Amino acid sequence: MPATMSFTVVRQKLFLVVHTKDNPDEKEWADYLGGIRSACGKVDSILIISDGGGPNTMQRGQMNDLLDSLKFQGKVAVVTINRIVRGIVTAISWFNPTIKAFSTIQIPAALKYLDIPETQHDYFNIEIKRLKTQLGITS
Repeated sequence: MPATMSFTVVRQKLFLVVHTKDNPDEKEWADYLGGIRSACGKVDSILIISDGGGPNTMQRGQMNDLLDSLKFQGKVAVVTINRIVRGIVTAISWFNPTIKAFSTIQIPAALKYLDIPETQHDYFNIEIKRLKTQLGITS
């Protein structure tokens, strides 16, 4: 099965995740959680870009448990075309006010929300494009 997600740490500040339209399997999700575990303490925010795919309910619970155990207090921005995913993120934000959903045309607003200086947006956009290309996402 082709990869459904890719992630990296950008400028020791941001954990960047890109999802395809498909949901990750358990192995991919475990690798992702390992990446988060390694990056926590180094990054202060997470940016998730999704073509519609994302974690299932159990995987979201695993992520919440991990972030709680790591005492992660940073902001999380989720950028997606999928209105259902944005609705889920909005519901999560009722209990976790540091997470916020954005549409795909709102990447600059998401970067601003994550306190990324506008002078660095081009660099972060290059990294987003690199991960999308890695996954075969052409949009």
